[in-house]
Amino acid sequence: MPPKQERPAPPYQQIAGEIRTRISTGELRAGDLVPSVRSLMRDYGVAIATAQRALSSLRAQGYIKPVRGVGSIVTTEEECGRAANDRIDSSRRTGKIYPTGSHAKITEAGVTEASEQVADALGLKPGAPVVRRVRTTYRSDGQPASASTSYYRGHLAEEAPLLLSCERIQEGTFAYIANILKREVEAWQDQLEPAAATAEQAGRLGLDEGDLIMVGRNWIYDDAGEVLEYGESITYGRVTYQGRLGGSPSRAEQT
Repeated sequence: MPPKQERPAPPYQQIAGEIRTRISTGELRAGDLVPSVRSLMRDYGVAIATAQRALSSLRAQGYIKPVRGVGSIVTTEEECGRAANDRIDSSRRTGKIYPTGSHAKITEAGVTEASEQVADALGLKPGAPVVRRVRTTYRSDGQPASASTSYYRGHLAEEAPLLLSCERIQEGTFAYIANILKREVEAWQDQLEPAAATAEQAGRLGLDEGDLIMVGRNWIYDDAGEVLEYGESITYGRVTYQGRLGGSPSRAEQT
């Protein structure tokens, strides 16, 4: 069988990726203007639709927000939320996964049976044992910013016992597990889409039912190609989209 050929990412994803890198390295800071659609068209030689899609992708992921009469600017860390790549970058740079002033509370930690979706994400059979950790992340003003649930392969209950504790793991669970297994965090994938909050979701975030949220799924991989952590999250989305969402939500761009 011939080796699998890797195809380059679509142009809009390449552009969005370069801007994300400029943000994560600090070249673009919170409040800075990001290149306009016209600038992206000129600098990358792409059509208006491609440039608009690149910026829409960054807005959907929370990296930038529109400001009327100004353009799009970089959001703060709190506004952006804690997508997998943000948490990995922060862990590597500072040894912590949350920005100054923010914190998380672990409300549940234990072993359960994998649902079909969780099993598929971790490469297991439905019903297989998995470690489950549930948390709420709070902004510096004490308001909930996100609620998430992370899952890990069941054998880690013995190999990485801190996963069963409701104490925070400062460097991040993925970094803790990678260290235990003597592996490196190699890659990640985030999926985000806007949705109207259900009553249960609104309750977790202190919102009103129907308020706009971002529903996310993320995978963090090690250098052996295995999933170290699979997560499902909800994040307050009004900083990226204004008002409430009616009807069926459209899928946001995926990284």
